[in-house]
Amino acid sequence: MPGMKTSPQSLIFPLNVYAELLELAFGEVDYLSYGVQSRSDGSVRDGQQAMAEQLAAMISAPPGACVLDVGCGTGALAQKLARTGYQVTAIDVNEQAVGAAQQRFANMALSRGPESDGKAGDTNGDASGDRTGAGNIPVLFTADLQTFAPDQNFDVLVLQNSARYLSPLAVFAHARRLLKPGGQLLIQEEFTGDDTERHPEPLPVLKHVLDMATRAGYVLTQQRDLSPGVAEWMQLCLELFDQNLHGLEERTGLPIPQLLDLRQAMAEDRDKCRRGRYCHVLLDFHMGAADVTLLPAGCLPVDRYRALFENSFDTDFSPALWQWKYGNGRGHSVVACKNDMAVAHYGGISRDILYFGKPERALQICDVMVMPQHRGFYSRRGLFFSTAASMLELYAGNAAGHQLGFGFPNIKAMHVAQRLGLYAKTDELLALSYLADSFESTSFESTSFESTSASDTWTVTASGPDASSAALINVVWPRMVSAFSDGIIGLRDWAYLSYRYAQRPGLKYDFLALANASGDKAMAVIRDHGECSLIMDIVAADDDLATVLWALCRHGHDTGRPMVFWLSAGQLQRVQTAALQTEPTGIHIPCNAWTEGPSAPTLQGKWWLTAGDMDFL
Repeated sequence: MPGMKTSPQSLIFPLNVYAELLELAFGEVDYLSYGVQSRSDGSVRDGQQAMAEQLAAMISAPPGACVLDVGCGTGALAQKLARTGYQVTAIDVNEQAVGAAQQRFANMALSRGPESDGKAGDTNGDASGDRTGAGNIPVLFTADLQTFAPDQNFDVLVLQNSARYLSPLAVFAHARRLLKPGGQLLIQEEFTGDDTERHPEPLPVLKHVLDMATRAGYVLTQQRDLSPGVAEWMQLCLELFDQNLHGLEERTGLPIPQLLDLRQAMAEDRDKCRRGRYCHVLLDFHMGAADVTLLPAGCLPVDRYRALFENSFDTDFSPALWQWKYGNGRGHSVVACKNDMAVAHYGGISRDILYFGKPERALQICDVMVMPQHRGFYSRRGLFFSTAASMLELYAGNAAGHQLGFGFPNIKAMHVAQRLGLYAKTDELLALSYLADSFESTSFESTSFESTSASDTWTVTASGPDASSAALINVVWPRMVSAFSDGIIGLRDWAYLSYRYAQRPGLKYDFLALANASGDKAMAVIRDHGECSLIMDIVAADDDLATVLWALCRHGHDTGRPMVFWLSAGQLQRVQTAALQTEPTGIHIPCNAWTEGPSAPTLQGKWWLTAGDMDFL
C-alpha cells in the first residue's frame, strides 16, 4: 500500500514541519520517527523504514502474538507488524495522528485481495507498497499509556520514539500493567549518553534508565546502539531541509528565521549524536517478577500519602501542606507502591539558587518516608535506596533540571545514604546565639568587633508581610546576594519569601524590619521554637549580617524571647563576633553523590543555609 497521506498542518510544531518536509520530498508520510542510514544511496524515507525493520526484527514472540504499539503516529509500524501476522493494537494521544492511522488501516482493509482471508500470516511486505494482502487489521484507540485499559494483556509492547514523552518509571510501571507475565518491552529511543558536563537535557540519561528498569523488575536482553547510523540519517534530513526551505515556508506559513532556528536545533541534535552526548538505541527488555512498583509521585492522588506520612512522622497529614510543597510543579518525587498502597516516598522541592554567582536550580530533599515494616532493609534492594536513587537519577545532576541535590537528614539516614553511595557530607548546621550579658551595653562594640556605635544601633519592628515588606526585600536582597559570588545561596527575593512564609499552611511566622542610623536596612523572619524564637532567615547586606544578627538577639533579650539562628558552619565567618556562641545541632548537610554533578569538595562549606531552608515538614 502507498504511504499514508496525512494533514501535516494539523500536527503540533515541529512535527508539522517534518511531515510537510516528507510530503514535499516523497509525496507521502509513513513515519515521523528517527531513521538509520544503512546504505550510502538511501533516502530519509529509506532510513525510517530501515529503523522500523530493525525494531520489528527484535520481536521475539511468533506471529499471532498480541502487540501494543504505543504512540503509533500515522500507523506505519502497526501496519507493518500486522502484515507480518501479529495481532496489533495501536494507541496514540494525538487525535490528528490517530486520524491518519485510521485512514491507513481503512485503506489496508480495502486492499485485501479476494485470495486473502485476512488471517495472520497471509501476507509479507511492508507499509511502502506491497498489495499481496492486508493481513490482520490493527485495532486503533485514542489513548495514552497511563490511562489505556484494554480487556486483554499483551505479549509485546513497542515504543518507537514515544518513550521520551513519559517518565521512564511510568513506562516501566504501565508496561508491567499491560504485559503478560514474561512479556517483551521494546523501546527505540534517543537518550542522553554522556552526562559528565553540566547542561540540562530533555532526555533521560541512558545508564539511569537501565538502572531504573532493573529496579522495576525488567531484564535487559539486548541493547543495540544505532547512533552512528542515526547521525548520518540526520545529516540527510538537514540536506533535505535545505533543498526544501522555501517550500516549507510556503506550506507551513512559518517565517524563514523560525525555520532556520529549527534547522539549527536539528544540526545541534546531530552534533550531540556524533560526539556521544546523545545516543540512539534499541532496547529489548523482558518483564521479570516484582512486587513493588516505582512511579513519579504525582501519579497518585494526594490523599494516598496519608498513611505513609503519618506512620513516618507521627503527625497528622495535611493535604494543603502537601500541595504547598509539591503542587504547581514545585516538587519532584518517586513513590513505591505495593498492593496499590504507597509504602515509600522520596521527595524534593525545586529551589532557585545562585551557584557561584550564576542562576541554577537545586533539589531540596524532604519527605523521605518508608513504612515501618520496610525500614529494616537498608541495602540497594531496599525501598529507601530504590526511591532515592531513582529520584536523583530523574531530577538531579549534570543533565537534569537541578544541578544539585541537598537536604537535612537525621544522623541515621545520613549514615545509611553515605554507605549506599547516595550522599556525601558538605557541611553541618550550627546554632548561633548570644548570652544575656552580651547586651549589657547597647553598642555592638560590646561584642569586641570593630565597629562604630552609631552605625550599629539597629531598631527592630514588626513588618507585614505586605507591600512595604516587598519593597524592603527588593532593595536589600540584591545587596546581600552580590557578596555570594564565592558560594551558593537560595534566592530570597520577595516572591520566594512570600511563598515560603506567608503562604505556608499550618505555621505562623513573624516578619521583622531592621534599620540603623546610617540608613541601612534588613529583614528577618522568625517563629516560635520552644522557649525561644528561631531566626528562620536574615536578608541583609553582607557587611551588615553580623550586626543584624546581634541586633535581633538583643531584641529577643529585651522582649523576653531569646533568639537562636541556625546557619551552615562554612558561612560562620559572615556573622562571627567574639561574643557569638556556637553549638552543634547534629544536623548534617549532604549533597547528591549518586549522579554526575559537583563533587562534595567543590561544595564543602559553600552553602548559605538556615533554618528556613530546612523547615519544610
